[in-house]
Amino acid sequence: MYDPSIGKESLTYIDIAGVLIGHILVGIGATFFIDWKWIPMSEKEKARGKSLEEIKKSWGWD
Repeated sequence: MYDPSIGKESLTYIDIAGVLIGHILVGIGATFFIDWKWIPMSEKEKARGKSLEEIKKSWGWD
């Protein structure tokens, strides 16, 4: 991306890759380290799949 203040390209593919990888890592971290129990779920949603607690136990995180 061209930056007129310095007169050249300032955003490289490495910068973009770093931002994308960082967002993915933060998303994964938020999934496993934040307590999501406060979100209400219907019985149908609960029956549809494994809970995060079950996934954590199967991976040995609890």
